[in-house]
Amino acid sequence: MINPPFLTLKRRAEELHSSGCRELPHNPESGALLLFYAAECALKAAYMYKNNLRNTGEERGPYRAARSFVHNLVELTKSLNIPMASLPRTPEVFLVRNGERNEISDLHQAWRYGEKIKETATIVQWLLKLIEWCKRNT
Repeated sequence: MINPPFLTLKRRAEELHSSGCRELPHNPESGALLLFYAAECALKAAYMYKNNLRNTGEERGPYRAARSFVHNLVELTKSLNIPMASLPRTPEVFLVRNGERNEISDLHQAWRYGEKIKETATIVQWLLKLIEWCKRNT
């Protein structure tokens, strides 16, 4: 099992953030996918930092392992007690193809498999705010 330490996740979040921002103008879905993963890494690093966990597999007392959140960015934001005023409202996710509603945690799959998402720009702004919050708080 791969359980990266805090500094590895923090570094990877920065790399994915940079790559995602470079890709956005050329291919919004690919850039958004990279930003999703950047936000996931950043949030998990912030969770580890806050709870003094050495790697994503470590759990201690009431603090569960960061990897246990899988791709659930909303649950991670709640576990970090990020003030509501710090972030825009959590965006809703709808597929363009059929209008089907999905969870934020499914975004990486949709973009990875080539689905178009309604309001991608709004979701990207939310992801960028998550990343900014993590940078300021780790």
